Amino acid sequence: MTTAIIFDMDGVLVDSEPVWVKVEKEIYLQCYGVHLGDEDFKDSAGIRIDKQLTEYHHRYSLPLEEVSHRAEEIVTEVGRRIQTNPQPMPGVVALLETIQQHGLPMVVASSSPQKQIARVLDALNISHYFSHQISAEGMINGKPHPAVFLQAADILSVNPEDCIVIEDAVNGMVAAKAAQMKVIVMPAPEARQDKRFGLADVQVNMLSEVWQAIQQLK
Repeated sequence: MTTAIIFDMDGVLVDSEPVWVKVEKEIYLQCYGVHLGDEDFKDSAGIRIDKQLTEYHHRYSLPLEEVSHRAEEIVTEVGRRIQTNPQPMPGVVALLETIQQHGLPMVVASSSPQKQIARVLDALNISHYFSHQISAEGMINGKPHPAVFLQAADILSVNPEDCIVIEDAVNGMVAAKAAQMKVIVMPAPEARQDKRFGLADVQVNMLSEVWQAIQQLK
């Protein structure tokens, strides 16, 4: 059986989660005078941007008809900042090279919009490692629903049980397990003690530990 490796993008391949938070805070303060705080971003990692912004608009009684425009604004600005100053996660190229040398297929399956995935992978110069770039954009349900991961398995013509997902967020981990896939989690340092990550098959602190974890799970 061929083992396929499915990568989340934000927080796994690129250090972009702080960029998303900063841009969302700036735009909501500028447009609505709303100060987004820590509670607004709790468990937001891995959630599709339109779903996240809809939550803000309900919480702060903001116009729901403006969600799509705000989402486009945020995605564009996050993409611009990443392209201007791309921050790959430490060890990303070495890991992708190792997996490629061992002949394992790799795809990206992200909650980010399709054009954002392409922008980021191009900015990091790692697009060529992945056979497909799959977005939850346009799906009825994003993570923690397993749809984006199941689509990845389908595109690769492999059984979900033969897939290993690399994730950083609880929502992504839950989606991967719901898809009956194995999952390696690499939480942000401030989230490493979150007991919910016990659902994962392996927890690591950095990408340099991922290849050994993959070998354990194959």
